[in-house]
Amino acid sequence: MHELQAAFAELIASPRQHTLFQQARSMESLLVQLRLLWCLPAWNDGRLMQALQQLNQAAAVPTAALLAGGWLPHRYEARTRSILWCLPDGAATEPFHDEYISRCLQRRLLNQFIRPRTPLAGLCAESLPRPGGHPPAGFIFHLSRCGSTLVSGCLSELDGTLVLSEPPVFTELLLDSSLDRAQKRDGIAGLVSAITVAVPGRRNLVVKWNAWDIFQWELLHDLYPEVPGLMLVRDPVEILASHHRQAGRHMSGDPSLAGAGPVFCSGSGCQPFVSVLDHRMRVLQAMMERMRDLHESQGVPVLHYRQLDAEAMEQIARRFDLHAGEAARQRIAARLRQHAKALDQRFEPDGRDKAAVFGESERQRIEERLGPLHAQLLRRAQPVHE
Repeated sequence: MHELQAAFAELIASPRQHTLFQQARSMESLLVQLRLLWCLPAWNDGRLMQALQQLNQAAAVPTAALLAGGWLPHRYEARTRSILWCLPDGAATEPFHDEYISRCLQRRLLNQFIRPRTPLAGLCAESLPRPGGHPPAGFIFHLSRCGSTLVSGCLSELDGTLVLSEPPVFTELLLDSSLDRAQKRDGIAGLVSAITVAVPGRRNLVVKWNAWDIFQWELLHDLYPEVPGLMLVRDPVEILASHHRQAGRHMSGDPSLAGAGPVFCSGSGCQPFVSVLDHRMRVLQAMMERMRDLHESQGVPVLHYRQLDAEAMEQIARRFDLHAGEAARQRIAARLRQHAKALDQRFEPDGRDKAAVFGESERQRIEERLGPLHAQLLRRAQPVHE
């Protein structure tokens, strides 16, 4: 088994061997290639698959081998505190990072057989480039349903830019209540370093965080104090109307978010549940207040959904020190005509439809509670200065 582990690690670290397996067009042909490479002519498919499963679960591959082979960390498993890796499939241009990972797992056949994992502690302990060496280009924070996916999608069209749109590997690591602040900091730093290595030619990393990650501002800012941020907002009636149709994770009462912020607390000692709408207004209010406070104390710029046009995208790119050439501007213009979350559909303004979701009394409750906050943020919304 020791010799097989060494061969497994060599395969993971070798782009040349990856190229060899890219020529395989089926599971059967890939296993044939693997038997030839590992000199196992007598092994049948079942025995080889069983050995691969054991190797994948062993978590014995050094992180350095994964980095040498261009592997991408894509999932964090809290139960075992381990990172799962896959081979990337070009740059991510999908609306959300989990969709990109699905593409990688489906289109690169080797990912269906080789699924290495490493301990989180091993990733943090590796002598990887640290934030001071090549920090991310920018961070996008948002209230949800307010154009952040459009912004991240447009930035993904820029040459040399890698956009992570709500990456699950960051999400689950930050939500792991068993990790302390230092472990989360080191984990995020290690992941960022590994990700920037995995996709050659895409060194400018932009992260669009989850809506609730606005409550992680201090941790992220302490880790990357020089990284510019941006906060996106929208009319709260329209935001809540969108969640009325399809609730996001933070608006659904998901208990796993309890550690993300006090507003997500449930059970004894927490604010009593009145109604679904009341809960969602409370969550949105907490995020809006946090954004207002960050704008006032840190000067983080606020951009409103109504401002998101081609000029705004260029301003955001300049703020993040990203170059938009003529070809990239044309791709961004095409992206602005598409539905941000369904790229095969044309964008159609839906503000009126969203305004009609609530009755007069519900709309009045929303406006009374959140209207003043929205007005404050709207006054602060301005062109993004680089």
